[in-house]
Amino acid sequence: MGAKVSIIMGIYNCGKTLGEAVDSILNQTYDNWELIMCDDGSTDNTYEIALGYSEKDQRIKVIKNEKNMGLAKTLNNCLEVSTGEYIMRHDGDDLMVKDRIEKQVRFMQDHNCDACGSAAYVFDENGVWGIRRPPEFPNKKCLVTGSPFIHPTVIMKRESLLKVGGYSDNYLTRQRLEDYDLWVKFFEKGFILRNIKEPLIYYREDRDAYKRRKKKFRIIETKARLDACKRLDIPYFQRFFALKPLLAMIIPNGVMAYYHKMKV
Repeated sequence: MGAKVSIIMGIYNCGKTLGEAVDSILNQTYDNWELIMCDDGSTDNTYEIALGYSEKDQRIKVIKNEKNMGLAKTLNNCLEVSTGEYIMRHDGDDLMVKDRIEKQVRFMQDHNCDACGSAAYVFDENGVWGIRRPPEFPNKKCLVTGSPFIHPTVIMKRESLLKVGGYSDNYLTRQRLEDYDLWVKFFEKGFILRNIKEPLIYYREDRDAYKRRKKKFRIIETKARLDACKRLDIPYFQRFFALKPLLAMIIPNGVMAYYHKMKV
């Protein structure tokens, strides 16, 4: 039996997709895992579906927030309950490739890294429409314009995640930037981060999701990137590229559509 993996999942109004997501975990080739789902105030049947799975498999635990608290706090609540040597992320609308856990545990052990992500198939209701591939050897400079990981592909050493205090819960991280802040903290500690080139999850994303990003979020994202540049001592001449989210506000939709198509 290999090392125990704790899969932490914040769930919110994902009743239509949660069953498939959990089934993809139950069908894994690796057995030594526990799944901890924390419901963040869902108003649909998400919580009931999660409870149904926990009644059928003792490896599945379900907890619930008293009110909606955001993903960072929700994941920290999962972390408090977890017991595994490794902490793995997954979302209630994504699917695991059947040997995802097995391959990532082996990679973590073979390369002694603190966190490991992977590439991902990008899909929607019409099927797979691309593959997203983060850098194989991410470094702190990638935070200027993007992210070192696709968040739900990541597995981390439990001890490493605890060393940085888990996910930060503040105004900035509540704007869908909880993972970005975590990677900044990992780089501040000098942790070893890697990505497997092979896609190990199916990542659900609408092809036109980028069009719905509000100006407020792009401004907050820019602030987060500039703050990361300061914290990680990124050279000043490179910090200009942190303004990328602001530039996206003025670039024509046709150009943005081409850019997003080229990313996958």
